[in-house]
Amino acid sequence: MAKYAPLTSYLRRQNRAEVTLTFRDIERIVSGILPKAATTERWWRPESGATMMPQHLALVDAGFIAEPQIRTETVRFVRADASRSEGPDARRETADV
Repeated sequence: MAKYAPLTSYLRRQNRAEVTLTFRDIERIVSGILPKAATTERWWRPESGATMMPQHLALVDAGFIAEPQIRTETVRFVRADASRSEGPDARRETADV
């Protein structure tokens, strides 16, 4: 999980319920290149019953769920805690990395 710890830290600092990052933004945050497998949805979201990989653990630790948009090379991170209430204008944020 060490490689993705900066992403965990970044997401924890966010006040919004949703944060959208490009693959490039994520690479800047983790100071490394994402693997080719990141172009598949299951790299971002584990299959039920499958072993959690480092990137999955990092997102769980941050309290977010990844919703990858492979065609546009973006990932929308949605706060897993749905009970968190924010105004409708606070729901979306495109990150400035």
